[in-house]
Amino acid sequence: MRRLGLSAVMISVLAVTGCGGSQGGDAAAAKPAKSKAASASPATQKSKAPERNLQQVERDLRFAVAPHKPQMQPLQSGSCIVHGVAPTRRVLGKAEFEAIVGRLQKRGWSPLGPLDYSDDETYGKMSYLRLQSGEWEISLGSAPMPSEMREAYAPNEGSIIAAISWKCTGA
Repeated sequence: MRRLGLSAVMISVLAVTGCGGSQGGDAAAAKPAKSKAASASPATQKSKAPERNLQQVERDLRFAVAPHKPQMQPLQSGSCIVHGVAPTRRVLGKAEFEAIVGRLQKRGWSPLGPLDYSDDETYGKMSYLRLQSGEWEISLGSAPMPSEMREAYAPNEGSIIAAISWKCTGA
């Protein structure tokens, strides 16, 4: 069921982002909402991940998936999530996906659970993992290009799908 969900998310993200997503003025200013826990004590603040803005989170993501180039949708006013996709020449294997995760970890991102990986005859190689840094979260997946999108993204056979989300007021 998770494989079908990842495929559905990928189709939606590919359809929404198209080939020309870019950052708007809202993106640089987007910051997660302050939580009460963040102001609890100086000791608590020292152990937290450094505060980031959306532009810095996207930079971490681009660094991790290089040489692939994710095309992120522009930030919609009032939204607390941004999606993007990076077409890949071929479908990434588990080791390649783990290398991306490792680069994110070096930049302060922590996995939220184990890597979900499958390689079967029906769906092919698929990977999925969520990572967190402070109040920011990256949902990251890789999968074969869905058949209905192959022509638009030819000759790419795979893709990296990403969603950046944060707690915000929605204003």
